[in-house]
Amino acid sequence: MSKEKYWDKSEFGFFETLEDEDKLLYLYDLMIGEFSYMEIHNEGIELDAEERDLEELLRAAEREEDFYGDEEQQDLWDFETDRNEVKVEFVRTEEADYIKMLGPTLDILLKVANDMQMNGMILMDKKIEFTKYVPWDVVLTYKVIGNAPPFSVN
Repeated sequence: MSKEKYWDKSEFGFFETLEDEDKLLYLYDLMIGEFSYMEIHNEGIELDAEERDLEELLRAAEREEDFYGDEEQQDLWDFETDRNEVKVEFVRTEEADYIKMLGPTLDILLKVANDMQMNGMILMDKKIEFTKYVPWDVVLTYKVIGNAPPFSVN
């Protein structure tokens, strides 16, 4: 490496004042850093372009919303076509009380159970079963321990 290509006398004097670790970082930036910074720079340019595209899509959506005015927007959840019915049954046995929920998916049943717990119901011993015949529902059973003050503020 020739001195004239990378630094002049004043820059070399600055380099000599650095600690060993700082000299290593300085050399890295001098020799290799330019190429690695180019990748970061190019990635930044691509992200900026993507952000501009997203902003333009958002503006177009706002203009479309203004165009249609105050028409009622349709909800993504269609209650009439989606199967979302949940059936809840309380079962009392000699050893304990159980709550049995039947529904189309496990996610929906877990949400219902979570809502019950937020409203103060104490549940334990979760048991998940799947029905063997059409409509292939999910059965979620909990042991009911009792009732407590609700966690939820609504």
